[in-house]
Amino acid sequence: MAVIKAVSSKAGIGHAIDYVTKKEKTEEKLVSGLHCEPETVKEEMQATKELWGKTDGRTYKHYVQSYHEDEEITPEQAHKNAVELAEHTKAWKGHEVLIATHIDKGHIHTHFIVNSVNYENGHKLQWSKHDLKDLKERCNEQSREQGLHVPEKGKTFAGEVREETVAWSKDTYQLLKQAEQGKVKSYVQDIALAVLDCKETATSRETFIRLMNERGYGVDWQDSHKYITYTDLAREQAGEKACKIRDNKLEKYYNMDFGKESMEHEFERNARTAEAEQSKRAASRVKPTEPDRAGKQSAQRSVGDVERELRGIDEAVKSRTSKGRAEQAERRRAEQEAHQRAEAERRAAEEQQRIASRRYIGRDWEPER
Repeated sequence: MAVIKAVSSKAGIGHAIDYVTKKEKTEEKLVSGLHCEPETVKEEMQATKELWGKTDGRTYKHYVQSYHEDEEITPEQAHKNAVELAEHTKAWKGHEVLIATHIDKGHIHTHFIVNSVNYENGHKLQWSKHDLKDLKERCNEQSREQGLHVPEKGKTFAGEVREETVAWSKDTYQLLKQAEQGKVKSYVQDIALAVLDCKETATSRETFIRLMNERGYGVDWQDSHKYITYTDLAREQAGEKACKIRDNKLEKYYNMDFGKESMEHEFERNARTAEAEQSKRAASRVKPTEPDRAGKQSAQRSVGDVERELRGIDEAVKSRTSKGRAEQAERRRAEQEAHQRAEAERRAAEEQQRIASRRYIGRDWEPER
């Protein structure tokens, strides 16, 4: 069987690369680079950081794929599987990844060193629990396809039943185990659990502080301060001195990243997820339902009826207008004819008057004097 896990290390990226590429641990054919060359990987990763001006903070992420010592798999196949996983990990797109398979121990395992800065856009690596879950599921699918064993839920890598402590995530599990063994004080554990829980849903620094306040914890997060300080407000009000803890102390106790940069990346991911879900809900609301379509068709029919009615009215007006024009022309012709008749009658009357005013002289007519 094969398992995937994230490795938390304080070593610099150069030391990490030197370690995973040691000749006594691997062979040249078992070292590959994704978006980089193994021989110049340190220079390439450093050049990417300098190009985008991001040489501070966490410089890389470290993951390991391990096969059980009894698993029948060759180093070459294990390395091929690891390269395939890296190539299809969406979160690593645009990041240089060094892949080195070790054969110096009883079990074959492969290291992934991922540059924290994206060479395409300069963004820091965005990595969530969902991404790790996807990586593990693809690892299990590889094992199934190759007839290898798949880890059983509730059992350790060696096949033993897990201890009584149960938690939803590896981070929470580590916290609870530390508390069980008495290695940390109760209020430190409570604050750490609250931080892990609140950062899962917070979409900004302000939201995170509000959620922590609602749980009874103060958060002193200032740009001018290097660290975040958390306060158990109930213990502080009770006058207890042991009531505060800084993020760097939490990292030391639990070997986890509680720093500002990591928190803000988590908030950004949550904000993008929330925005995407909101967009989906908005899109679903504007889709027309069956009643809406029926109403639209009804409206279209109504518009058509109105248009037909208007056309009918227009034709009627035109018809009436045409008829009116014909009647007007007929009246004009009648008036003209009447005027012509009256004029003819007038002229005839005048002619009769002229004839009547003449007297007969001899054989000729002559005007009356």
